[in-house]
Amino acid sequence: MTQYIFERTGGTLSVSNVKAIADEGGYDPAVLAYTQVDSKKVNATGTLVMAPSTLEHAAKKLGYKGTAVTVVDGVAEGAHSSSNRARCVAPSIGNLLGATDYGVTISMGQNTVAALSSGNYSLFGFKGVQTSAGGGVPLVWFKSDDFGLDTEVSWEVQYEAYTSRSAIIPNGQIKGLSSYAIDLGQTLEVETPQGTGSVVDGTEGVISIENLTTTQVTCGISEVVDGTAQPLCAFPLYGNGLDAIVPIQKILLTFSTNTVNTGTVIEKAYSQSILIDLTAKTHREVAFDINLGWSWGGFSWAQAIRPSTNVVPLLIESNA
Repeated sequence: MTQYIFERTGGTLSVSNVKAIADEGGYDPAVLAYTQVDSKKVNATGTLVMAPSTLEHAAKKLGYKGTAVTVVDGVAEGAHSSSNRARCVAPSIGNLLGATDYGVTISMGQNTVAALSSGNYSLFGFKGVQTSAGGGVPLVWFKSDDFGLDTEVSWEVQYEAYTSRSAIIPNGQIKGLSSYAIDLGQTLEVETPQGTGSVVDGTEGVISIENLTTTQVTCGISEVVDGTAQPLCAFPLYGNGLDAIVPIQKILLTFSTNTVNTGTVIEKAYSQSILIDLTAKTHREVAFDINLGWSWGGFSWAQAIRPSTNVVPLLIESNA
């Protein structure tokens, strides 16, 4: 027997919610036994094999943000409570890393906020990856006009792998995504020239995208920011090729008047920017002034990036 522990942060979760999540993920909820542990946790037990990443993606799609699924093998039949001892716990990647939420707080003075607003500035975010694949570029991960004296940027350790038929060109937008929920240690196998496929077990520690066709496509990974998965990089994926990508907790922030949208290829910094490393700590605090630029106390976990700097090597790190 296998037990699936559904636990939600920031909201309640009921048995009916979990049944809807299973159904949305393509599974039959009727073959599972359910236990309401508390207002935020439900256990589902049975012989049905389900993928945690698929369930978490279904939960997000249904609006149950912050739902994590942990799989426990070896639960005795008829024993469904969370107090049961298990011989093996296989966590999803969010639970594996211990902290599913990351964030940066940006502090600004009133004059700076007023100047940014009247000047039609937007806050842009970009996210880093490591890979041995060549030809990769960063994409606009998020764009926001919602900022104030204290602005919080938050994201979750939830990933998707995608393919697209869009070409990778400077300032071009990657559109028409075929996206699949995925974890580290899994592979998206591309099975059609249109870029559709399925997720299978892969190489530990990386997200892989393997092209089983002879048609070149564009591929990359997305990560959840403010509740929505957005693409953060793009790579050429040739016929019968494989790209392996590791998301890293580095983020580049910038205020700019550029009118580009999310998914747009970026090679140079739009304006003065800041590159922040959250590898050692899940939350950082920085400040921005319209005249003085970014500040963070001069610590080694961040660096200022000058306008027009080539950001590709900063956000697409080589692990070859």
